[in-house]
Amino acid sequence: MMEARRLIIQVLWGALSPNKFIVQPAQALRVGRGKTVGVSLPNDAGMSQEHFELSWDGQHCRLRDLGSATGTLLDGQKAAAAEVFNKSWIRAGSTDFSVFIEGFTPPKEPPPPEARDAAQQHLRVLQSLAAEAPLFAILDAARTPRILELLQESVEEYQSLYEGPQGQALAEVAPYLVSLPPRSRLLESLTLEGWMQNWGIYLTCPSPFLELRRHLRKFLMVEAEDNDHRLYFRFYDPRVLRVFLPTCSARQREEFLGPIHTLAFEPDDEPHRLSVLPARAP
Repeated sequence: MMEARRLIIQVLWGALSPNKFIVQPAQALRVGRGKTVGVSLPNDAGMSQEHFELSWDGQHCRLRDLGSATGTLLDGQKAAAAEVFNKSWIRAGSTDFSVFIEGFTPPKEPPPPEARDAAQQHLRVLQSLAAEAPLFAILDAARTPRILELLQESVEEYQSLYEGPQGQALAEVAPYLVSLPPRSRLLESLTLEGWMQNWGIYLTCPSPFLELRRHLRKFLMVEAEDNDHRLYFRFYDPRVLRVFLPTCSARQREEFLGPIHTLAFEPDDEPHRLSVLPARAP
């Protein structure tokens, strides 16, 4: 049985971006400059010590301004108290937030029974991998808007492999690194909806999230054969990875995979089999 849905507050712009904060049912979260609030932004001069509060009962979210000096904007309108909906945005001081409800948006079309049965098998394999070592996915948001929607409505840690203005401009088509615990609601959604859609790849790695992200970013760009320009390398696309890995020497494979222990991705010829490969060639 799945746990009750949680509320997700994502910092869009401000000192804490891209952090997110999770509110359990029957709990509330206070935001302000003070040290005792749940989300403290001491460097935001436009924010009061206790600026606003979000309460969550498992179905409905309520915003309450806590008598702030500059007010709180909800979807562009000043609000003293109001209901907050999935994908609403809030501005307090100079910081912007988005609010999401975990797993709120259902898939447009459920997978056919035969695909669902195969995906369930692969989900069990991935859950088994996650029980043995930290499991991650690299997801290609360019494949479908549904990927970013699932990420935004998840409590799992995720971050684009792109950074700075480039990352902001390409947010809707960027590759995203995602941490996936064994009982993840997101892992189930990704597997059941995305199987055989080339949404991305899975891997196990003992390294911390930011260390793994730093390693993967080294391979986002490669030099063209003429050495005149650089190209994006879509190594996180299973169709690319299936072609690239067999061409690597042992040294190239070791350099590319680095701290990664295991790779898992969908094959091109056997839709009912999940390819699980050790990072080091036997």
